[in-house]
This record gives sequence, structure tokens and C-alpha cells, in this order.
Amino acid sequence: MKKWQATVLVCASLVCLSACNNQMENQADKQNGDKNVQVSSQVAKKGEEVPNFELTGVDGKTYRLSDYKGKKVYLKFWASWCSVCLASLPDTDELAKEAGDDFVILTVVSPGQKGEQAEEAFQKWYQGLDYKDLPVLLDPSGQLLESYGVRSYPTQAFIDKEGKLVKTQPGFMDKASILETLKSID
Repeated sequence: MKKWQATVLVCASLVCLSACNNQMENQADKQNGDKNVQVSSQVAKKGEEVPNFELTGVDGKTYRLSDYKGKKVYLKFWASWCSVCLASLPDTDELAKEAGDDFVILTVVSPGQKGEQAEEAFQKWYQGLDYKDLPVLLDPSGQLLESYGVRSYPTQAFIDKEGKLVKTQPGFMDKASILETLKSID
């Protein structure tokens, strides 16, 4: 194959992939509607105050990051299709149960984004699990994912008592490492 033909083929493939991605995002937006979601498009930066958000949990409650000012926040982004995420949910549920006056555990799933199932399907699936202490917030727009630069699952974000981003870390973290990181935050 000639070099120019290969270049044209690659460019055409990229255009098709981009169009498919935009169509999937538009379908997800239509499916998810505009339910009690308020997320800033501002990017969370290490050492700076993170933007506030307001998301609805699978329990129907409204969660605002600003409600946890004065506490350290462990924010875990995960997906139902991620085996590493699913394997770490029991530890995350235990952490949420152990959370007290010093820190809070919040998890975020983005229905219709990055391969996650639609919101209704996710809620039905999640009801079959047995995690009673784990707050699961729904980010159907994917704006919170973008704000924290989430590119893979799981991804963790650690926020200090003043609401500043201390650290983000993609990949698996065990319970001991999470607690150690939370303890190290002033």
C-alpha cells in the first residue's frame, strides 16, 4: 500500500471514530436528562480549591462537596465493568462505614460515559449488590470525570479539610494505603 493511501485511511478512521464518540455522548446526554446535577467545568488542580459539585446518589440523596468542608474527602471514580473497581468495593464500603469526624468516603459513577451503562440499568444492577455504607454519586454528564482528569478506572482523589486537591491517583489502592494517605493530609 502506498504511503499516501495509508495516511488517507488513518485520517478517515480518525474522523469516523470522532463522529461515533460524539454520537455516543449526545445519546448519553439525551438518556440522562438534566437530573439534579451541578458540576463546574473548572479543572481540579493539585494544591488549589476544587470546584464544588452537587450530585444525586443511588440512594436518592443530594450530595454537595461543600457539605464536607472541614473534613478530608476520599473521592473514588469507578465503573461497573471494571474488575479492579469491583474487587475493591468491599474495602471502600468498610472505609465508608469507618469514616468519622475526620474524613468522608464518596464514590462516583458516570452512567452513559466511558463505557458505563445507562443510569437506569446501573441503578438496577447496583441494587443487587450488598453495600450499605457506600455513597455512590451519579455523574451522568461526565463533567466531574473531566474536572478531575479521570482517564482510567479506578481513580482516586484526595481533598483536604479546606477543599484543596492534595493528590489524584489512577489505579488500585488498598485500604491501608488509602488510610495512610488520608492520615498524611493536614
